[in-house]
Amino acid sequence: MILRSLKSGLLLAVISGIFLVVSCTSNRNGSNLPRSIGNTSEVLVVLQNQEQWDGTVGQVIRQYMEQEQYGMPQVEPLFKLSHIAVSNFSDLFKKHRNILIVEIDPSLAASSMEVFNDLWSSPQRIFKIKSPSNAQFGELFAKNEESIVQNFGEAERQRIMEVFNPTIKNDVSEEVLKKFRLNLGVPSGFYVAKSTEGFMWLRKEVPDYSQGIFIISEPYQAEAQFSTESITARTNRELKKNVPGSVDGSYMIIDTTFMPPKALQVTNFPFKFAIETRGMWNVANDFMGGPFVSYTFTDQGNERIVTLVGYVYYPNHTKRDLLRQMEAILYSVSPVKE
Repeated sequence: MILRSLKSGLLLAVISGIFLVVSCTSNRNGSNLPRSIGNTSEVLVVLQNQEQWDGTVGQVIRQYMEQEQYGMPQVEPLFKLSHIAVSNFSDLFKKHRNILIVEIDPSLAASSMEVFNDLWSSPQRIFKIKSPSNAQFGELFAKNEESIVQNFGEAERQRIMEVFNPTIKNDVSEEVLKKFRLNLGVPSGFYVAKSTEGFMWLRKEVPDYSQGIFIISEPYQAEAQFSTESITARTNRELKKNVPGSVDGSYMIIDTTFMPPKALQVTNFPFKFAIETRGMWNVANDFMGGPFVSYTFTDQGNERIVTLVGYVYYPNHTKRDLLRQMEAILYSVSPVKE
């Protein structure tokens, strides 16, 4: 199977301090709440007035929430922001799945940040930040921007998998289970394109775009296998062998020149310790490419290292939300309980 059809066819870690109080609450049973609304990757910002959005408060929020998603061939922000004044925050808007509420009150003695799950709808994630001044709000947000982004990202993955979950018990998921002894929530529409020793390629092909997953496994030998260079070399070795392009001598590869892979350690992955890698893939000796995200972790029960790669091909269109779907699927992985 070649890439021809590809061618046709995106832990609340808190910085403690004297001016920061944080709580995490789930106030209601989500099953008794209305279903949340809002587009994928969208965050509703609730402010006291338009001046806050136009001023430093809005600037700080946009700086972090709309930062560029790494690995995209065109500029795409992490989240799409919409904003309203608290006076317009009606029951309809309270059903939004991702909400950031900001209150600037000079009478406050200190800044505080609260996180709520499923408060007015389900699934829902709400951050409420109170601060005595714009400057102190900016300091608090900057210190906690990583955890805020991670929390909203986690909420998006959970929502996506809630949509996918009714269809993940299928033959493809069974093939993954049998071959790798891993549970992976592969939704309907994917099929096994290739399966060899320590490698499997899952594909979804629709008229407008393509999505795919690579599963790469080899015996665990040393911590050096978690380096960016090792992950990239291992992935490229398997892609060159197993994923040919439509032109003789062409094959899929992780780009290391135009947009080198960027790696970071994530601690909320199902296997606890994992290295997330983002960047772009392309086809050597051809003109195709797109974003990917991968997670590399040790499967201690089987003494091996596993890399899950999710990729998207959707030329001339935005890809963030399709890549977030792949991220959600990869995060669904779990070991088999013997």
